[in-house]
Amino acid sequence: MEELPQNKSLVGLSRIELSELILSWDQSEYRANQIYKWVHHQNVDRFDEMTNLSKPLRNRLMENFILKTLSLHQREIASDGTEKYLWKLYDGRFIESVLIPEAKRNTICISSQVGCSLGCKFCATGTMGLLRNLTTGEIVEQVLQIKKISKHQVTNVVFMGMGEPFMNYHRSVQAAQILGDPEGLAIAGKRITISTSGVAPKIIQYADEKLPFGLAISLHAPTQNLRENIMPIAKKFPLDELMGSARYYTSVKKRNRITFEYVLLHGINDSQKQAKELIKLLAPLRCKLNIIPCNQNDLGYVPPSDEEVNKFTQSLMQAPFAITVRKNRGEDITAACGQLVVKTSEKVIYMK
Repeated sequence: MEELPQNKSLVGLSRIELSELILSWDQSEYRANQIYKWVHHQNVDRFDEMTNLSKPLRNRLMENFILKTLSLHQREIASDGTEKYLWKLYDGRFIESVLIPEAKRNTICISSQVGCSLGCKFCATGTMGLLRNLTTGEIVEQVLQIKKISKHQVTNVVFMGMGEPFMNYHRSVQAAQILGDPEGLAIAGKRITISTSGVAPKIIQYADEKLPFGLAISLHAPTQNLRENIMPIAKKFPLDELMGSARYYTSVKKRNRITFEYVLLHGINDSQKQAKELIKLLAPLRCKLNIIPCNQNDLGYVPPSDEEVNKFTQSLMQAPFAITVRKNRGEDITAACGQLVVKTSEKVIYMK
């Protein structure tokens, strides 16, 4: 169970944990399923809304737990419909989530940490450093709150917000399991994706646990030297080790393919030579490549022009794997994770 300063977050309990709790209170086990549905399916904000529970049980829950721990600090809606949420946590820190509504799906991009320790050179979150891991409840609650506020049905969840999910592995996985629970939001496992910047040992663990969720790897460079320059994690987990863990994942998860994310940085990793190196690197794997033109920010990196993006993708046309180009969303509200928090932190002193 996740400890908070006062009460505990009920949102972060799995159905098994909730059942164990209810049995320890000498209640019938079916009460746990009722409570779980109120929290995750009905998405209630108050215990007194749980009308099929006895008043003594509702009072006991109220004495021991809280339902919502995130406070909405700011919500911005872009001209393309993308919504960005800035949440204030119980300790005064901030995290971000993004809702991307599309014709056939609504994707929520959620955070797993406050800040990040990896320091990727093109990422605004990396400038913050790591302040702390999020609890399971704080991760799950981002989805529940956005669903309620936006009134959108959630079809997809991606752990690609602030932080490195595999550096908060247990809580990220448990949050994914709660989000996929059929008695809760019931998001299909194949529609939940956990992204990593390349924590190779955790990729192997993720494969061994045979979890139903997808895997995305933030690659961003086809060679070790370049990857080290823009992603310091490559010094700890070199490209050869990362690709070895990716090969292991596809050998264990034979029906799954990895999504490799490749942020395109003008003049850094967008040459035709690098495109050919990318084909050579990824060709042996069952995968797809998602090309993402970088967002404009204050970190010194420039987005490639449309012509440069097209030229790079044309160089990949002979690749034996699928290629997609992600259209930048929410640029008018700085929707890339970390940008709004960094901007806000100029006015906010984080509590230590």
